[in-house]
Amino acid sequence: MADETTAIANVDVKTALSSDNRGFYSSLAATNLLERAKLYNAISNPAHQTSDMIGETLLVTDIIVEVIDITDDLTGEVRQAPRVVLIDKGGETYQSVSVGVYNSITRLIQIVGEPTWPEGLPLKVRQIQKDATKRVITLEIDTSVIA
Repeated sequence: MADETTAIANVDVKTALSSDNRGFYSSLAATNLLERAKLYNAISNPAHQTSDMIGETLLVTDIIVEVIDITDDLTGEVRQAPRVVLIDKGGETYQSVSVGVYNSITRLIQIVGEPTWPEGLPLKVRQIQKDATKRVITLEIDTSVIA
């Protein structure tokens, strides 16, 4: 049997984002006013777009995910999408509305465990070309940074 440090976590972020939780997940504890203010600021005014960081490695300590409504400019159809905010070791915030980033996060939590990751998990932002018109942003663990 695997010990606690090597076991694969059975965490389902999709369940954490269920209607009971109002479509919101945060790894930040937010138990006092200062922590709640940091959480609010991370959600309300992220400093960077994750898509601007393609090829860069971020030392991610915390994650916020919320379900938002997106309106298709062509059809007017409203659909739900995951908005992910990554928080790095220096407190910088990076946002994306991306199924690829969301799927990466759910896999990371299942395999690595839930954040907070105090030393920062080195995540490299990647862009994958799915076809002629579709690109997907994903995250991979940057093993070159892990000793």
